[in-house]
Amino acid sequence: MRKSTFASIASLCMVPALFWSQDSSAVPAFARKYQTSCYTCHSGFPNRNAFGEAFKNNGYRWPGGEEEDHAKQEQTKMGAEGWKQTFPNSPWPSDIPGFAPFALYLSGNMFNYSDKQTDKTGALKTPQTLNWGVGTTDARILFGGTVSETIGFVGAIENIATGATTTNLRAVWSFSPGVNLSYGSNGFSAFRGLGSPISVFTNVFPAQGVGPEFNYAVGKEGGLNIIAGVSDLTDAPNGTTLSVSGAESSESIKTTKNLSPSNKLDDIRYLRVKYKFFGAGLLSGAGGTYGNEYVGLDNSIAIGASLVSARDNMLTYGNGVETLVYGADIAGNYGNFTGGFAYSKDRDLKLNNYAVDAGYYIYPWLLPRVTYKYLGVVGGLDNPSIAASLTAYLRANVFLKASYTAFTHNIAPATASTTGLNNANTFAVSAGLAF
Repeated sequence: MRKSTFASIASLCMVPALFWSQDSSAVPAFARKYQTSCYTCHSGFPNRNAFGEAFKNNGYRWPGGEEEDHAKQEQTKMGAEGWKQTFPNSPWPSDIPGFAPFALYLSGNMFNYSDKQTDKTGALKTPQTLNWGVGTTDARILFGGTVSETIGFVGAIENIATGATTTNLRAVWSFSPGVNLSYGSNGFSAFRGLGSPISVFTNVFPAQGVGPEFNYAVGKEGGLNIIAGVSDLTDAPNGTTLSVSGAESSESIKTTKNLSPSNKLDDIRYLRVKYKFFGAGLLSGAGGTYGNEYVGLDNSIAIGASLVSARDNMLTYGNGVETLVYGADIAGNYGNFTGGFAYSKDRDLKLNNYAVDAGYYIYPWLLPRVTYKYLGVVGGLDNPSIAASLTAYLRANVFLKASYTAFTHNIAPATASTTGLNNANTFAVSAGLAF
């Protein structure tokens, strides 16, 4: 496990939105199971639409109790129904996917440009670069399915091309429709993830690690969603001392803390409440008016409030320690337009973080999007960025994307606390294919 840092949040600004590392939530294995398009659950993968949210809230099953009606590939039975009557003198019957629940996702940059980097004095440190086909095409094996009537799972085997292969998995136990208990990696958490309908939410809150999570959702139209969980993280070595200085430019705080390894189940605690006023139901995936039915965008608006607390050596930025982050967000769709705003504030470091984005589907397969992010930095040095992208979904499972990200250069941004280098503006053309 790794320590969660606000610096890692800032680094997300450099990553194209559809190049996700842990939230490979558009899993073609589900498309095969139901023999339906990726657009059923995604408004261009990996972003989930209203039906995709309901699918997740039902434990990765078809909403409305219609799982058996829509599943086109039969499950393989593991035991007879009569075993339920003789349990515990016999194993409880189950089933597994009647097909290999795997898919392959390939992605990479076709073109990449990075601006020069200078230090605080303006001296050149890194010249501008221009590369074609820079880097290695990455490969991920995605998997997902259901086991018996109550267990669902989703995951990914990632970083295959780099040789640093990792496996991320989240299993979900559905007590009843909309009442789920899950355990696994944060990449598939209901709390955060780049597949969320409001992607900017993930940029202003720290990531949790591995742990249990409770998800409650209700609503035939609109509805309520409550998410609560805990997770573990690995922190600094035993006996490490940490000096905290400078919360904002107008004040200076100096303390020393002793950090010791924790790695406990409740290193991170989080809670999120979201209410959707109208639109498709968070549990039913139906109702409301669809402004763009081809990508599943329902005319809707939803507000949320979130809280993340941590042991005092879990969340760090530079030489600062954070134990509480809280904030709010709003997201909505109207017609072909989709957008959202998210804000968070840090209690100890008193940093303000916010992000706003807006997109408009010119066609169901062509999406321009603009995102602005302002992430607070210890010492009062802000780190604003603006990213513009144009994504063409050439097929439901194929995309081509051009993106440009610009940072403020007349101040020392997030890296000032360590290297004094500015963040370089970047432009990239990327592509991805999942099957």
